[in-house]
Amino acid sequence: MVLKKDINMIMDVYLHTALAMGAIGAAYYAGNYFSTANVEDIVGSMLETLENEGFVATALDKDGDKELVPISELIAKAVKEVKKTT
Repeated sequence: MVLKKDINMIMDVYLHTALAMGAIGAAYYAGNYFSTANVEDIVGSMLETLENEGFVATALDKDGDKELVPISELIAKAVKEVKKTT
């Protein structure tokens, strides 16, 4: 039977520090490894999803990049269309 006193002697300050530093290092490198996704891909995917679901409106600029269309332009366009039909 192992006594509690013997267990505490096995886990001294240096071993505890080494285990903690190892866990911190492993978490850092795992986060660094898994966070290598391209930010442009993430933003593009998010804008595409929001546009497909009707939450935002986008337009392609001269470089082929998506840019958000201001709400005021959408409202002005809608008002002009309504005035044309009436």
